[in-house]
Amino acid sequence: MAAETIISAQPGPQTAFLQTRADICIYGGAAGGGKTVGLILEPLRHVRRVPGFSTVFFRRTTPQITNPGGLWDESLNFYPRFGGTPLHSAHEWRWARGGKIMFSHLQLNSTVYEWQGAQITLICFDELTHFTAKQFFFLVSRNRSTCGVRPFYQTQNLIVVTLRVEPKE
Repeated sequence: MAAETIISAQPGPQTAFLQTRADICIYGGAAGGGKTVGLILEPLRHVRRVPGFSTVFFRRTTPQITNPGGLWDESLNFYPRFGGTPLHSAHEWRWARGGKIMFSHLQLNSTVYEWQGAQITLICFDELTHFTAKQFFFLVSRNRSTCGVRPFYQTQNLIVVTLRVEPKE
């Protein structure tokens, strides 16, 4: 029998982020503080077991997703261990029960209209400061669930974001 994979959050802000009961959580901190890994871990509580659960991770440009050490590389470190199947060309992961995680850009303000009509259970912005208010609030309107996930702690619709705090000189 294969050993069970256990991954836990770093003590401190990453743990607090992953335990929040907030509908919208903004997680900030210095570079290397675990914000991106926290985002990557967040959908794992639902995507493996809830059919139709969907997550979209947004960065401003596709290279910010695919650069070495970026969101896509981090996802490769975790999602295969939890049964995810990558669709590399689409920057998407799928699970046997129908859960899906996508990685997408919002390079232009008008790119948000490509998401018109979408129903996204979990929306994750990596580096919120790179997005406009219009992009953020438009996508908030897409935070809807058709998979039966109820808006409460263990199975809530969430919007989570990270931002890097620049040190003062």
